[in-house]
Amino acid sequence: MDRHAGEGIQKEALLYRMTNRIRQSLELETILMTTAAELRSFLQTDRVKVYRFEPDGSGEVIAESVARLGLPNSGKQRLPSLLGLHFPASDIPPHSREMFVKARTRVIVNISAQQITLNNLGKVATTGDLTVEEVQKTKIEDILQRPVDPCHVEYLTNMGVQSSLVVPIFHGEQLWGLLAAHHATPKIFTDEDLLIVQLLADQVSVALGQSHLLSEARAKTRQETLINQISTLLHTPQQVGQILENVLKTLVKASGCSGGRLYLHSTDPTTATQVYTYGDQPQIFLWGTQPQKSATGEARLLEDEPFWLHLMAKPNHTPNINPVGAADRQWLPLSAEQFSIVQAQLSHLNCHIVPDLYQEPLLASVAATFRNTPIRSILVMPLWYGKQALGGLTLFRDEIDTEIFWAGRFDPDDRNLRVRQSFEAWQELKLGQTPQWHPAEIELVQAVGSHLGMALMQNRLYQWERENRLLVEMRNRELDAARNIAEEANRLKSDFLSSTSHELRTPLASTLNYLKLLKEGFYDNEEELKEYIGVAYQSAENLVAIINDVLDIAKIEAGRMNVQMKLVETRPLLEEQIRLFSIESKRKGIPLILQCEAEQVYTDQGKLKQILTNLLSNALKFTHRGEIRLTARNAAAMSLTGDWVEIVVADTGIGIDTNQREHLFEPFVQADGSIKRRYGGTGLGLTICKRLAELIGGHIFLESEGLGMGTKVRLLLPQGQNVV
Repeated sequence: MDRHAGEGIQKEALLYRMTNRIRQSLELETILMTTAAELRSFLQTDRVKVYRFEPDGSGEVIAESVARLGLPNSGKQRLPSLLGLHFPASDIPPHSREMFVKARTRVIVNISAQQITLNNLGKVATTGDLTVEEVQKTKIEDILQRPVDPCHVEYLTNMGVQSSLVVPIFHGEQLWGLLAAHHATPKIFTDEDLLIVQLLADQVSVALGQSHLLSEARAKTRQETLINQISTLLHTPQQVGQILENVLKTLVKASGCSGGRLYLHSTDPTTATQVYTYGDQPQIFLWGTQPQKSATGEARLLEDEPFWLHLMAKPNHTPNINPVGAADRQWLPLSAEQFSIVQAQLSHLNCHIVPDLYQEPLLASVAATFRNTPIRSILVMPLWYGKQALGGLTLFRDEIDTEIFWAGRFDPDDRNLRVRQSFEAWQELKLGQTPQWHPAEIELVQAVGSHLGMALMQNRLYQWERENRLLVEMRNRELDAARNIAEEANRLKSDFLSSTSHELRTPLASTLNYLKLLKEGFYDNEEELKEYIGVAYQSAENLVAIINDVLDIAKIEAGRMNVQMKLVETRPLLEEQIRLFSIESKRKGIPLILQCEAEQVYTDQGKLKQILTNLLSNALKFTHRGEIRLTARNAAAMSLTGDWVEIVVADTGIGIDTNQREHLFEPFVQADGSIKRRYGGTGLGLTICKRLAELIGGHIFLESEGLGMGTKVRLLLPQGQNVV
């Protein structure tokens, strides 16, 4: 009674220690190693191992405790260690795994008795004779106790095991692994032993759940940390290009990839696509056998291939969405309301994974460009905002070399025909294998892609708003300029009307006054009579000239001015102009000098005379000393083709302020108000000259080095009809 009481206390102590260890530690490896050690010590077996199933049915010993002979540190073991060794899926075939799931209890194998036990009911068939379908259809009580099949006996015997106790470990409803106790000699396990083992297996299942939650929490923490890091990068005060390169670099490293590409669509035909790269990259070119460059040396983008075009679905260009800004623009943070709206738009994200790019038919056209790189696997994530395609994120992973230590060497072609004779560690090394993408890594890429898409869209919206604001400001400036021009034009017209009314009244009043004197006979002699008639005639001519100027500019602007182009002898025309102003020239003492080296000019003779009359009149009006030169020569214009004649009127008069030269060809404009008050005139002379010059196929230019430096007006006219 005392012995049984002592054993009960020992079992309770074991359960307490195990339960306490599981509750105190969250590290699964520590829990499993402790479970193996405590259980081996309790059962007094030679070896206890924790065996974990892989998705393909194979398994690995991930925790173990092995008894040593003699002193604890002697190194001698009755059974060898299997820790870290892998076992093929056929060692525990599907029907056996199905039996663990269906029975949910321990399996005891006694080699000396040639019996495998699930419970105390015995049947004649061995489990090795059953298929998975038969196990699923057979009642539990029909398979609880059977003779162990010979292959299983040989398997355990070659392993050095005479007694085996195996208890399944579940994670939820899935078979996660096995808790196995091996002994080199026959051993009987009591019901109490089986109960303790089952309770420990249940505690391990609890630990698995805790470890899974811990792993998820840690993965979530790592993901959130990375997202925060990338979010910080996206809002650093740097150039956009540098920000995107840093984000891509961070994501490539965090996801265990060897390289990556960030491709951004152009959102209108006037902007180029943007590509950012990091790490390993393939090379693809336009022409010739891959991977040669094209004749122009221009490289073709990987994203121009059909595989990427289909996934990223290039958008229709719309004027409402603007591209990512230039490299000097910065990101701006979203408000909470904007963030929730954008996040809803990016809720449907998807990654396309190509485990082996050389096995993907859609990549056959570009596979050769990867040959010189270690890249083997690709992940492509399109970046979208609602129905707006922003671009795509491509990640590369290099091929890997796998190293697996198997429990005994085997040939996959004939391993089902015979049992392995040895379980000594055998290394299998596979080179150039395809890497795996784990769900947590894919989720990480999706999360980063979501934030990246939001940041891209945010920046585009900001640039759109900024460009529209600049457009509005530009339009406002244009409206202000147009209003100023209109106001200036209105002022000039008002000045024109004022000055024209004055110019009209002066000769008209003079004419009327002298005609009145003549009518009433207020003259003393014939000489005074001729003087009155001459003054009245000159006033009438001035009046006609003013009216003609106004009518001419009106006809030119209305397009009703006709021209008659023909070849004109240059010298006679210029000499006539000199004679016309000879009297005024002598009166003012300003010599008129003619230099003519051009024989003919193709023009309208009347219009050319009108231009020269205006130019010579201005020259005489604004020149008080010095000379006036009228020259004509053949010349080739710098920016024009053909043969031209250059006619120049140069004076030594008052000159023109350099800031006002460009405005003097505008209607109603003179250098300043004081000029108009001092010299009179309507301000239409140069405007008429410019319009007439253009009308007869010529060009007119005004040059002056400043006030008091004289003025030079250059008139370019075609030498022959072929120029026009």
